[in-house]
Amino acid sequence: MKFVIFHGSFGSPEENWFPELKERLESLGQEVISPQFPVEDWDEFTEIGPDMVPKKQNLENWLKFFKEKVLPQIKKDEKLCFIGHSIGPVFILHAVDRFSIQLDSAIFVSPFLDLVADMWQYNLVNKTFSKTDFDFKKLKKLIPVSYVLYSNNDPYVEKKYPTDFARRLGSSIIVVNNGKHLNAEAGFLKFPLVLELCKTRLDYITLTS
Repeated sequence: MKFVIFHGSFGSPEENWFPELKERLESLGQEVISPQFPVEDWDEFTEIGPDMVPKKQNLENWLKFFKEKVLPQIKKDEKLCFIGHSIGPVFILHAVDRFSIQLDSAIFVSPFLDLVADMWQYNLVNKTFSKTDFDFKKLKKLIPVSYVLYSNNDPYVEKKYPTDFARRLGSSIIVVNNGKHLNAEAGFLKFPLVLELCKTRLDYITLTS
């Protein structure tokens, strides 16, 4: 199985629970891709103010990066699981749709389809990703098994957004009580639940002598 982990806005594959998940999956003999997508510098972005035009993080730049850096690492008919956090899930939908990638499964953490945050920084870098009119019939075929994880007290993503995401994709829903945005800020440097969901997609072979 090959796993691909997608970070969020202003994010990094070295933050939150991503490095620990990658390490644990690799210890199980799985291949993991955890790319660094183009992102803005938070401090520079904030200093310039709301008139700042994102130069790095936008949908086309991320799709271009995915096509050039990630897609070549994916083999035809390879068993794939995509894992995304925050803006990652909707980008997964864009990538799967654009390149017609057949997944085994996907895990969407704190997902949303439309702009949700009150912070102008996030809205500016996220606006090109927002899309509510995907061909969900097509996406359900390309992503036959999926899970949506969200918290009941997320300060950025209200319940209606992940539940709508799940409804449109037919995803199984798991609510994490008091998990906020399910990130490092909320104490999520490890996320055993995501690891266990990944493990359910593995084909284990028992060797006996």
